[in-house]
Amino acid sequence: MTAITSKTFTYGPTFNIPRGARAAADLFVAAGRLLAGLFTHQPQRSQDMSADDVRHLAISVQNTDPGFAADLFAALARHENEQDR
Repeated sequence: MTAITSKTFTYGPTFNIPRGARAAADLFVAAGRLLAGLFTHQPQRSQDMSADDVRHLAISVQNTDPGFAADLFAALARHENEQDR
């Protein structure tokens, strides 16, 4: 009969990272986050568009994107229908 003996060691290796390398890495990450924040577009909240604004937008894109213009006209018609009730 054979037996296997297993020993569990609680020794964990330690990693010594030089302080200068850690500071440089932290600085690099901070600069990356700053640059990402500068070049990420954050649209500002604007006022709601009026029905005339939506109509003008639909007319302006009618030649280039007729499907989108039709969707805008349909949404405008639904909105005006709800306002009449």
